[in-house]
Amino acid sequence: MSRSDLRQFLMTLRLSPEQIRQRLEQIRSGLLAQSASIGNPNFEQLDEQDLAWLFEAYDTHFFNGLCRACLEDVPLSFRVSSRLTSAGGKTSRFRRRGSQRAERFEIAVSSTLLMQSFADLEREVTVAGVVCHDRLAALQRIMEHELLHLIEMLVWDVSNCSAERFQSLARQCFGHNGHRHALVTAREQAGVLGLRPGVRVTFPLDGRHQVGVLNRVTKRATVLVEDSRGVLYSDGKRYAKFYVPLDQLQPCE
Repeated sequence: MSRSDLRQFLMTLRLSPEQIRQRLEQIRSGLLAQSASIGNPNFEQLDEQDLAWLFEAYDTHFFNGLCRACLEDVPLSFRVSSRLTSAGGKTSRFRRRGSQRAERFEIAVSSTLLMQSFADLEREVTVAGVVCHDRLAALQRIMEHELLHLIEMLVWDVSNCSAERFQSLARQCFGHNGHRHALVTAREQAGVLGLRPGVRVTFPLDGRHQVGVLNRVTKRATVLVEDSRGVLYSDGKRYAKFYVPLDQLQPCE
């Protein structure tokens, strides 16, 4: 199956909002029925088999299997990533040095952002401009977005979600209203708890409470504790560095 076949299919694809809704609901109910890790829409666990199943389901329901056919013998792998802390997903193409042909593709989805969303912090979550009411809805929107990145790479060799072509495909295929995601980040969680860079915090370590300065927030917080044996910083003091889960930190009074 050639790139031109998939390109022609996309150019003639016209789905009504109701057709899109029905297909998305079929995929949603299908994943809930067959997944060993996703037992409910606000699941606590996600694995690569779920992502692989979603790819095949979307390819079947929306693209008549043309994505898989266009890949031919090029491997496509899936990864659940705890290290993606600002992007909901990422589609990567790997090439051998000096070659224009893709050696393999990978779609990664952030488990960190999914699990942080729809938890303690109550606010509207949107993915690709669509309001999501649970983790499964957010996961589907992320996979749809990443699938379009893959399709653009397969058909046009380059992909840019801020460009008109991508956004037009996103609207006509899935009813997306944008290309940005507003999932709950660790920094946002920390801000609600009063934990911001520069704030003095306390945390337990080996049965004692340590006091330090919050330096950075990613998946975990980076806390600097004064230590004469530590690294010298620009303020002239030496600090030991600790990586602490947010739920173990308390702002000092």
